[in-house]
Amino acid sequence: MNQIDVKKLSADELKKLVNDAEQVLRERSKQRVMELRREAEALAKELNTTVADLFGFGKTSTRTGRKLPAKYMNPANPSQTWSGRGKRPNWLVAELNKGKELEDFLI
Repeated sequence: MNQIDVKKLSADELKKLVNDAEQVLRERSKQRVMELRREAEALAKELNTTVADLFGFGKTSTRTGRKLPAKYMNPANPSQTWSGRGKRPNWLVAELNKGKELEDFLI
């Protein structure tokens, strides 16, 4: 392996060396990923399944779509509630802007 005396290189030469080295590292990383992908696909095939099934890709969480219980309620209209997740509802924002505290709406 050739040794490079980096102390003798100009700034431009050092930048080019770093860029070239980073490019080689990216290429090697891509090659390794492709090798691992082929190995995983071969192992999955031996098990009569797919890589996606092995790692659960494409499956939705059991929590997805589940409605969270209400944590806050509009006293003026008890049918208006909020779980505390996501964007605050307009009724709550309006009340907070009037100076009320979030704790005032806890159920």
